[in-house]
Amino acid sequence: MVELELFKSMWLRAFQCLRSLPGVKPRLVRLGATSVLIAFLLAPSIWMLSVIPPLWKDVDAYVQVAHPPGIGTILQYGPLYCFVARIPLYLGYAIDCIRAGAPFPTRDFFLHPTLSDLDVFVLLLSQHVALCCSAFYFIAVTSRLFLVRLLLVIVWAANPLFYAFAHCVGSETLSMILLLLVGATGLRIIRHPRRIPRKEWLLFGVLLWLCILTRHINALLAALMPLTFFLLSAQLVTMIPFTRSQLLRRWRRLRAREDLQKATVAVVIGFSCIALANISLRGLCHAAHTPYEFRVGFTFLWRLRFLATIPAETRNQLLDNVAKKTASPEVKKVISVLRETFPEAPNWDMTAFMRKAHASLFAPETESQEEKFNLVLNRTARAFLYPPENVFLSAAATDFERSREATIPSVVNQLFGQTTFYFSHSDAMAGCAPLFTFRDKSAAQILAIFKRHSYFHHRKSFSYNAFLFFWFTNLLLLAILARVRKEDVAALSSYATALTLVGLVMMVANCFLNEFQPRYTLPMWELTVVSASVLVGRTMECLFAPTHSWTRTLRAV
Repeated sequence: MVELELFKSMWLRAFQCLRSLPGVKPRLVRLGATSVLIAFLLAPSIWMLSVIPPLWKDVDAYVQVAHPPGIGTILQYGPLYCFVARIPLYLGYAIDCIRAGAPFPTRDFFLHPTLSDLDVFVLLLSQHVALCCSAFYFIAVTSRLFLVRLLLVIVWAANPLFYAFAHCVGSETLSMILLLLVGATGLRIIRHPRRIPRKEWLLFGVLLWLCILTRHINALLAALMPLTFFLLSAQLVTMIPFTRSQLLRRWRRLRAREDLQKATVAVVIGFSCIALANISLRGLCHAAHTPYEFRVGFTFLWRLRFLATIPAETRNQLLDNVAKKTASPEVKKVISVLRETFPEAPNWDMTAFMRKAHASLFAPETESQEEKFNLVLNRTARAFLYPPENVFLSAAATDFERSREATIPSVVNQLFGQTTFYFSHSDAMAGCAPLFTFRDKSAAQILAIFKRHSYFHHRKSFSYNAFLFFWFTNLLLLAILARVRKEDVAALSSYATALTLVGLVMMVANCFLNEFQPRYTLPMWELTVVSASVLVGRTMECLFAPTHSWTRTLRAV
C-alpha cells in the first residue's frame, strides 16, 4: 500500500507540474496526451505498411475485391466489404491514372476493378487508419484516466493480431473494425443507469446491421445487449432474498424490472437488424439480377472434412443415421455420393465431389438447377445438424477445444500461409499477378517474412485458454475491489461477461458449420480482448483513483 501511494503521489505531482507550467493550457495538454496515444496505436501500422507486403486471404479476398456483384460478393461473403473496399481501390487507380496522364476510370471500375500496387496500398492504408480510429475511440470510452488509456494503448500496440488483419485484404478486417465500435457503443449504453438515449440505441443498431452485412455469423452479436441486461437483472434478483432492508429490496426489484425492459428493447433491435440485413441482401440480389438463396449448405461442405479422420465403419454408420432423418431423395443421393467418393486420406477434393453430386442429381447443368442444388445442400446440412449425431458433436467439440488452444501467432501465421495460396492457384487469382506481394516472389519468401520478424510470433505459448484465465482473474479482482470500495460494477461486469460469452458462442457456431481454421478464432479473441480491456480499465481506476482529486487531475489529461 505504501508503494501504491508513492506511485500515485509521483504521477499526481507530475501532472500538477505539467498543468502549472507557464503557457501550457489544459487544451494543449489534452491534445498532447491524445497525440501520444495515437502515436502508439499508429506505430505498428506505419512499420507494417513500410516493411510487410500486403497479405491476402487466399482466393476469398480476390473474389471479394475483384469479382462483379453476384453470388460470391453478395451471398457467399458479406457484401459490405466487397463493395466498400472498392472505394480506396478506385482512389488508388485514379492516382495511377493521373500519374500516367490517362483518363479517370469510369463507374465500371466498381464492377470490374483493376488491381495495382497503389490500389492495394490505399486499401490497406484506409484499413489501418480505420483500425487506429476505432481502437482509440474504444479505449477512450473504456476509461477517462490518461494512465489507464496509455497502458491499454501500449498493450494494444504490442498485439499483432489486429494489425495483421488490418494489413490483409478480406472481409474479416472490416468486421474486426466494426466490432470494436460495437463494443464501445455497448459500453456507453450500459453506463446509463436509467433511461438509455435513443441515439445510443440507434447507433448500436446501425453498427450491428453493418456487422451482419460484413460477415453473416455476426448476426450472433444481436445477443450481446439482451444477454448483458439479462445477466444484470439476474444478479439483482439473486441478491433480493439476501437483502434485509425492505426499501433496498424494493429498489432492486424495480431495477431488475427496468433491466428486463431494456433487454426486451435490445431483443427487438437485434431481430430488426437481422431482418434489415436480410432485406438488404435481397435488395442487392435484385439489383444485381442474382437469385437470392441461403448458402449455409455450401459452407457446411467444408465441415464434412472431419469424415476423413474417422474410421470407415463409423463414417458409414453416421451417414446411414443421417440418411434416415430425411425424406428427400435428393439428399439421400448426395449422402450416397458422399459415401462412395470420400477417401481415406485427409485431403478431400471438394470441387470434384460437388461436380459428381451435381451430375448425379441433374443433367444438363442450368442456372435453375444450380438453385435446386443449393437447396439440396441446405437440406443435407440440416440432416446433419438436426439433431446432430454423437460423432458429429465429438468432432465439433474437438474443434472448439483446438480453437481455445490457438495462439495469436498461429492466427497471424495462417494469414501469411493463405497469402501463398496464389503460388499454387495463380489461375484463380489472375488479377494478382502484377502485384508486389506476388511479383518475382515465392511461397517460401512470404512465409519467411513471418519468421523473420519477432513481432508476429512472440509469446507463442500464450493460448486463448491462458488469456481466458487472465480475464476471469481480472473479473474476480474487480468484484473484490468493488465490494471493498462499495462501488457498483454489476452493469460493467455483466457486459464484460456477455462479450466473452458471445465470442465463445460464435466460435461454437463456427465449429458446427465449418471446419476449424485459426483465423476463425478472431471474433472470439477480439470480444474477449475488448471485455478484458473494459475490466482492466475499471480495475485500474479502482486501484489508482481512490480519491476524487486524483480522478479529476487525470481526467483533465
